[in-house]
Amino acid sequence: MSTPGKLKKLNWSERNYAVLNRLITDYGKDGVYYDSNKPPYVVLDWDQTCAHLDVQEAVMHYQLFNLRLKLTKEQFKDLLKDEINGVTNLSVDFQKVKLADVNHDLLTAYSFLYDNFIALGGTMSLDEIKLTPAYYEFIAKIPFLYAGYCSTPGITDYYAYPWIIGLLSGQTTDEVRLLARDAINFELQNKLAKKILSCADNPSSKVGSVRIGISTGLRVIPEMQNLINCLNESGIDVYIVSASFKPVVEVFSGLGSFGYNVFAENVIGMQLETTDENIILPHYKSGWPVTYREGKVTAINRIIKSGLCKTWDPVFSAIDSDGDYEMATSFQDMKLTLIWNRLKGGDIGKLCKRAVEEVTLATPRYILQGRDENTGKVIPFSESVLLGEDEPRLLYGN
Repeated sequence: MSTPGKLKKLNWSERNYAVLNRLITDYGKDGVYYDSNKPPYVVLDWDQTCAHLDVQEAVMHYQLFNLRLKLTKEQFKDLLKDEINGVTNLSVDFQKVKLADVNHDLLTAYSFLYDNFIALGGTMSLDEIKLTPAYYEFIAKIPFLYAGYCSTPGITDYYAYPWIIGLLSGQTTDEVRLLARDAINFELQNKLAKKILSCADNPSSKVGSVRIGISTGLRVIPEMQNLINCLNESGIDVYIVSASFKPVVEVFSGLGSFGYNVFAENVIGMQLETTDENIILPHYKSGWPVTYREGKVTAINRIIKSGLCKTWDPVFSAIDSDGDYEMATSFQDMKLTLIWNRLKGGDIGKLCKRAVEEVTLATPRYILQGRDENTGKVIPFSESVLLGEDEPRLLYGN
């Protein structure tokens, strides 16, 4: 077991290692700033922060490839909208495809799969169904539509992130946890790569053939596992605040599972409505914020500050993307934010630049940590190596 407040060096940069240790020493039990009446807590993003790559997307891909679905045809149809916030076409990067057209193709494909796959309502095995055009149309056009939502103004991640969670509808929460565990175990052994999904044109298709790249693989981050354990041992409570589905994150982050050991009640994430029998419905939970960007702050205020009466600000956050920007910048008394360097622009790029500017400060507000996307491993400086590249870079555009 780690000495309380003392991180293992592992592959932290020398500076980040020193800054993180100082934070734990100063704000943990017996630290100069520790207040037992206001015990400190931290808020950590999950995907690309505590673990390498995105667990919700990994679950979606595994679910699609293995047809681990329980949606009725009507429920699946309800997930597909021909108009979203007044938008009827995907962005130019997705050929301005009409939502109605891709929805038509997906409904046609799912109807065939539903009627013929043995786990839904037919007699064909998974190996047999994988030989059909409908299978490839389905597994390619769902990720195509999801990526299109993310990139289309007026739709964006705000809609796309809850939407892919809706594919889990019809299952119980326990079934989703089993699916998540299977997907995580599979992807932890899978190669870190970009995989191209495609489908051929067919006479019934309105969109025709599509090609879409997806990320494969997942990796744990030993540095974050050790950081979480040291924070807990030092009396600093750890909360995960994620744009993924809460039960999915609970599986990856949970006690005795994959080395993170976060209590399930300390996971804050997306939520869907459920029946009295705990069957998930294809409707976002009424009144619950979409835990993305400012929604993360809303959730922290509701669950931690109001619900647990911890009315003071978190002392630390760990982030990687624009979706975490407000969580890192909205709390006046937050002392430190760790940013995983993904060489991004936008709002997160501004914070990365600030971290670089603060590199000589004794008590920086932001620190930047690099990793190699080809291996999923942390590297001991602020620069990162992108997937498919060899040379480390410090900031977006460099």
